[in-house]
Amino acid sequence: MSNPAPAEQPDQTAVEPIRIDRQRQRLVNFATMREMEEPGSEPERGFSARLWAQVSLPYREPKNVPYWERRNGDVTLTVRPALIYNEQTKTRHEAYPFGVIPRHAMTWMATEAYRTKDPELDLGKSMRDFMGKLGINANGQNSKRVTDHMRRLLGSQLSVEGLIVNEGTGDPQGIRSSYFQIADEVQLWFSAREEQDNPGLWQSRIRLSDQFYQSIINAPVPVDLKILNALGSSPMRIDQYIWLTHRMYYLERESRITWDQLNGQFGAQFARSRTFKERFIKNLQAMQIVYSGLNIDVTDRYLIIKPSPTSIPTISGFKRRKAIEGGGQESLEA
Repeated sequence: MSNPAPAEQPDQTAVEPIRIDRQRQRLVNFATMREMEEPGSEPERGFSARLWAQVSLPYREPKNVPYWERRNGDVTLTVRPALIYNEQTKTRHEAYPFGVIPRHAMTWMATEAYRTKDPELDLGKSMRDFMGKLGINANGQNSKRVTDHMRRLLGSQLSVEGLIVNEGTGDPQGIRSSYFQIADEVQLWFSAREEQDNPGLWQSRIRLSDQFYQSIINAPVPVDLKILNALGSSPMRIDQYIWLTHRMYYLERESRITWDQLNGQFGAQFARSRTFKERFIKNLQAMQIVYSGLNIDVTDRYLIIKPSPTSIPTISGFKRRKAIEGGGQESLEA
C-alpha cells in the first residue's frame, strides 16, 4: 500500500497583494469613471484667478511671523494676517489663511464671479448651503473651520510685487506693486442653527475687490472642479494642478525647471529641499492618474514639462493670448 502524498505546503514565495492607499484608490476610481463617460461629455468647469497659478497661500499656519512670502521668479506674493476678533475674550489675534479650505473658497469665488460677471457673490442662506458649494462635508466641526478660514482669508492683506523689465534691453528698470484684499465688503450670517439647514434671516454675501474681480474676468484659468475634488485634502496637490493646467495653455516647447525654483514657489514650508522634492514627485504621480495626457519627466536636476492638453478645454471668449500675455512679467492684472 503506497503512502499518501504529503500535503502541499503553502508557497512561501507567494507575492503579497498590492496594497493601495485610500487616496490613490479614490484617484483610480475617479479616472475609471472618467473613462466610462460618454464621448464629448462636458467636465464640471470652474475657474481660478491667474494669481494662484503663479504663487500660493501657506499649507500650514505660519507661526509668529509678521508676514508670509512666496516667490516665483521675479514675482513675490506677501500676505499679512487678518486680525480676528474673539467675542468671548474680547480680544483680537492675528491669523493667516492656510490649507485646503481657502483654496476651494477662492476657486468657488472665481467660478461664480466669471459665471455671473458680478463682483457681488451670494454665499447662500445657510452654512450647509455654502459648504455644499465648496464640496465640503456639512457637519459641525467643518462649519466652524469654514467660518474661521473665511474670516482669515477675507481679512488678510495681500501684495504682489514684480520687476518691470525694459523691453528693449531686457534689464530690470523698477518694481511694480499691487496691494489688495480679496473682498471689499463681507456679510456673513452663519449660525449654529443654520448648520442644521435652517435658513438665516439674511443671506451671506461677499463683494470682491475690484482688482481681484478684474484679475478673474480678464484672465481666468479654467480648471476641472471634479479633478480638484478628487485630489483630496492636499493643498500642495491643488496648487500643482492649477499651475500645470495653466502652463499648458501657453507652453509651446519643452521647459526645464530646477528643483530649487520649484521649491521657492511651492515648498517654502519644507525644512529640507529633499523632502519637498519627494512630496512634489509623489503629488505628480497622483495627478497623472486624473490628468489625462499630462506630459512630464522627472530628473535629478529638473522637472521637464512638455506641451500637453489642458485638463479642460478652453471656452468661447477665453483667448489663448491671455495666457501668453504676461508670460514673462507676472502680475495681479496679467
